Amino acid sequence: MVEKRRYARISGVGMYLPEKVITNEELGAMTGHDVDGWLRPRTGIPLRHVSAPDEAPSDMAVKAAEEAIKNAGLEPEDIDLLMMTTDTPDYVTPPTSAIIQHKLGAKNAGCFDINAACCDQTIALAVGSHYIMLDPAIDHVLIVAPYAMTKWVDWSIPYLHWLFGDGAGAVVLSVSDEPGYLVSKIIADGSYWDCYGIYVGAANPITLDMVKENKHILRWHESGHRYPADVNEARWHKLIRETVEKAGYKVEDLDMVFLTQVNVNSIKVTMEKLGLPLSKTHWITEKWGYCGSACVFMALYDALKQGKIKKGDLICFCASGVGFIMATALFRWV
Repeated sequence: MVEKRRYARISGVGMYLPEKVITNEELGAMTGHDVDGWLRPRTGIPLRHVSAPDEAPSDMAVKAAEEAIKNAGLEPEDIDLLMMTTDTPDYVTPPTSAIIQHKLGAKNAGCFDINAACCDQTIALAVGSHYIMLDPAIDHVLIVAPYAMTKWVDWSIPYLHWLFGDGAGAVVLSVSDEPGYLVSKIIADGSYWDCYGIYVGAANPITLDMVKENKHILRWHESGHRYPADVNEARWHKLIRETVEKAGYKVEDLDMVFLTQVNVNSIKVTMEKLGLPLSKTHWITEKWGYCGSACVFMALYDALKQGKIKKGDLICFCASGVGFIMATALFRWV
């Protein structure tokens, strides 16, 4: 007897934003810098949502997950596998996925964390799809991407710290009779690990002196090693093209491209290099700022709400993470 082939599709999407909003103008008044004059022309970011002091990444994750599960027509108990994707977890250990599993009531779900900075959610789309396609015991996978980088910034420090906001996005993948997920690709250049990050952990344990010098928060590394200014613009279009061709399609077959929402200008340049109109991408930067690991799912959520995606559309997710790592995942919307 020949077993029926299993496929994976996106069945539900959800998102959550904290209540508090800080505009560039408000941040400028707080810090004495011209935040808007520097940030908006370079990135398109006018504001950021900020999680409450007692609001953990897992709390935001649960709210986004509940909406995604509801939109998939499921209950938390239906989830077979849960992946939490972020570089701003609740704790170094235990894994935040376990906390989310408990808070959500997804009692039948196995779980684990993925940290690939701001491209981890796209990697999880591929990993979750592979699980569904290869394991007949897994029909529904929840990917939830909370982001709480504002808890690791000092607003008074210019430039880098002004980029970030908080929020959460979630996607449910479900078993399908027809292909939704098609292919994916990951590239990396770890030589840039010492560009910027939160450099605390087992290799660099926190000390009192470190805290006094603000070396426990998000910062540029003292090596002085920096990304090229066009790190995304030089690579995104090539990675997308390679991914589409890997699946046997052409770039012009794409109906929608979702990119990391850190810089609207980079998105526009990438679409130009792909030879695609801006109508085939979607950005949320001017509405919600930059929410790291959550932003790609948030852009998908907003595009769906606006009716920009229809059955049969070919959709490519392309995301970047510090380190650096870049990833794509190609889906047919079924």
